[in-house]
Amino acid sequence: MFPTGLLLFVALFAFLMWLFLRSRTGTAMTAVGSNPDFARASGVDVDKMRTISVILSTFLGAVGIIVYEQSFGFIQLYTAPSPMVFPAVAAILIGGASINKASMVNVLVGTILFQGLLTMTPSVINSLLQTDMSEVIRIIVSNGMILYALTRKIKVSK
Repeated sequence: MFPTGLLLFVALFAFLMWLFLRSRTGTAMTAVGSNPDFARASGVDVDKMRTISVILSTFLGAVGIIVYEQSFGFIQLYTAPSPMVFPAVAAILIGGASINKASMVNVLVGTILFQGLLTMTPSVINSLLQTDMSEVIRIIVSNGMILYALTRKIKVSK
């Protein structure tokens, strides 16, 4: 069974985000994120752009949690945001994003790599060690990916 609806939904939101970031508000938001002083000097209301970015990221995070939860067949929204932070950060960083810049390609590639690693690692390790440590291994791998992504060196071209 192929998740056509889910992939179309993700593609729709990725396209809408791409459109938004190329709009006037999206460009102003990017300018505020890059250099607030320059944005302020250019006439951008920095506080308004920060408010819009927090509202937008909270909305997209809520939609993401609902999609994630429903793909497992259950919805629990009271404690669902708690364990979602580390997998999201790990996926984006593994996709090649840096602390300063991330793109939609980083998000999509990172999600595919992260989910592939989390799906394959427990079964491979359990077959090698002959134990049932899948959840412990899943936590170690996800936290290890975050550490790797945050500590890797990025070459800066001059």
